[in-house]
Amino acid sequence: MKQILLAVVAGTAAFGASATDGTFSGSNVIGGVRYYVYECDGTKLAKANGAVQFVYNGAVVGAGVYGFLADGTFSAGTIRIPDQAGNTVAITVDVWDKTTGATFDSATYTWSSTVTITLGGAGSPAAPPAPLTGFNGQSECPEPSTIALAALGLGSLCFIAHRK
Repeated sequence: MKQILLAVVAGTAAFGASATDGTFSGSNVIGGVRYYVYECDGTKLAKANGAVQFVYNGAVVGAGVYGFLADGTFSAGTIRIPDQAGNTVAITVDVWDKTTGATFDSATYTWSSTVTITLGGAGSPAAPPAPLTGFNGQSECPEPSTIALAALGLGSLCFIAHRK
């Protein structure tokens, strides 16, 4: 009797979790179109260097950190969100270069995009174009004019120090 009751409770809990969780497809390759993530120098973020995480309501969802496929693309599969299927939610997609930091918060080169999607149900993640169709990330890099201005300032300081 205890085994039957335990099975019913476990089945009810499993049904409750799948009925309330929504899903989306965690990929920047949609319908054969690739939405690349680029390095500062314009090259695509390399497979060995890229990492991605999905954040919902301030918490990382899914399995946590996912790696890149190749050439600036990633596919984390179906990501479960603790929200009702059919609801529209905001998901933040954080991408970083792992060679500049082990986590998104510690990395030097990061890209972040917040997307709004309508969640699919269990076993049927939100279909394209959600969630990442506009995701062409590029890290913030110093522009040549900024570097030139910094060099001019440093040169001026050296000149003034030399005159004294």
